[in-house]
Amino acid sequence: MLALFLAADPATGTSQIYGDWAVACDNLKICEMTSLLVEQSEEELISASISRAPGPQGGFEVVVDSGKAAGSLALAIDGKTVARGVPKAGVVRFQGADAARIVAAMIDGSTLTLANASISLKGSSAALRFIDAGQGRAGTVTAAVAKGTRPAAGVPAGPATPRVAALRGGGKPAPISAALRAQMKKAAGCEETSETDPNELQAFALGGGATLALLPCGSGAYNINSVPFLVRGGKAVVADIDYSGDGSGEAPMLTNAWWDAKTSVLSTHAKGRGIGDCGESASFVWDGKAFHLIELRSMDECRGSTNWLRTWKAEPVYR
Repeated sequence: MLALFLAADPATGTSQIYGDWAVACDNLKICEMTSLLVEQSEEELISASISRAPGPQGGFEVVVDSGKAAGSLALAIDGKTVARGVPKAGVVRFQGADAARIVAAMIDGSTLTLANASISLKGSSAALRFIDAGQGRAGTVTAAVAKGTRPAAGVPAGPATPRVAALRGGGKPAPISAALRAQMKKAAGCEETSETDPNELQAFALGGGATLALLPCGSGAYNINSVPFLVRGGKAVVADIDYSGDGSGEAPMLTNAWWDAKTSVLSTHAKGRGIGDCGESASFVWDGKAFHLIELRSMDECRGSTNWLRTWKAEPVYR
């Protein structure tokens, strides 16, 4: 998988791995931690995630896989029932007092169980402390682990969601001639791109006479790389994009990129391995001049979690 790098703004949030848990806080100070599979475990394993909103009143939500289990299920920490819930769509959700009670019990616990399946709590206390610090809760009565005596009023509110101007795509994409493609290949500086590349160049109408062209730039078993170009008036230039792959040295790189004509969003999904339990995904909107990041998710550890954690969120404002 090609690692992604931040070319300029946006300033994304942070993430960390602690034991059997991954945790991240995004630019809005919304934090989430998710469990990772324990290697070589003989027990039936499930996964869980815990999220917390920022600000003095920000509470927890705990979501646990229920598999095929039905009815009222007991969630236990080290064998002691802490809460009960009924699964919907394969998960059990706990909020309010139930979620707070679960989190409090996790801090000194070692195993969480639901419907005879288990989750290791190794590292969960450190992940909760990471959230305390990321949301400015350390030393206040609202902290999960780093508790103090300062009142809830001392916890800062989450920042406002960044707003990104966006245009909706439309029309028909411009035709890409052989000569124009040859120029694009030279500008891309991508040695893997060849006339016999099995991956076709993709072209999408951005509206206003602009076309997004994704030039193939090498591929593997589960990742297809491409360099984004902006085509106007029969000319092509490397697209301006504020967050992208390492690139070829000459241009940015996108992995498994696609343009959704219904939402006018460009997305990427770079997988660290075939089952998709690690990697990085990003979504962008077009403002008429450049592509701007509106969401970024990642998972650094290839340990069974398909719940990639968000580190950036912006709101597109379509004109």
